[in-house]
Amino acid sequence: MNGLFVKEWRHLFKTMTGYVFLAMYLALSGAVFAITNLFPQSGDIKSYFSVFNTVAVLIVPILTMGSFSEERKQKTDELLLTAPVSLTAVVLGKYLATLTIFLVPMAITLVYPLTLSIFGMDALAATVGNYLGLLLLAGACIAMGQFLSLLTDSQFVSAMMTYSLFALCLFAGTGASMVTDPFLKNALSFLAIAKHSEGFSYGVFEAVEAVYYLSVTALFLFLNIYVLERRRLV
Repeated sequence: MNGLFVKEWRHLFKTMTGYVFLAMYLALSGAVFAITNLFPQSGDIKSYFSVFNTVAVLIVPILTMGSFSEERKQKTDELLLTAPVSLTAVVLGKYLATLTIFLVPMAITLVYPLTLSIFGMDALAATVGNYLGLLLLAGACIAMGQFLSLLTDSQFVSAMMTYSLFALCLFAGTGASMVTDPFLKNALSFLAIAKHSEGFSYGVFEAVEAVYYLSVTALFLFLNIYVLERRRLV
């Protein structure tokens, strides 16, 4: 799996995908931080994450759109299917490499709470909670995006499908606040993936929400392995 991890990491930067993602992440996060904290002179880090969590969801497809679709287009997916490694290792290698790239700019943004601390903000629990919530959210979205990339040989189609799914998940939260039927309200609230990270913003670790994100991640990683296994058998 280590070899696949390194291969995927190098591929993302060789194709400029990694650099584009890093640039967009840092540019957008900087803009959000300036608007939510610097300009209004607010020391509440929750303001930043309340906006940027949604932004982060929308830039994840940059990383995932070519995860498997490009392999399929270049016919190199046959090498993955016949490689002397388990398909679980293939999926996890790609997933962990992509998640690690997401963590790079995320770690750089730790300068934001450090900046606020200079001006007297002291909310370590909220900061840790927000970063943990974003990590869990990103992990689930990456798994979902890679699964959709597995279904096509076009990066464009993969990106559009991923954006459509993420948009549905984001709008589900708005829909939940507009309906009155209890069943429909609960269903939409469940689908509103970004909303499940809100509890972490107060520095409270919510095991139920953590299990939700880990379950979504595990489900889509399993689906990746299942689809690859079916292709190997064909």
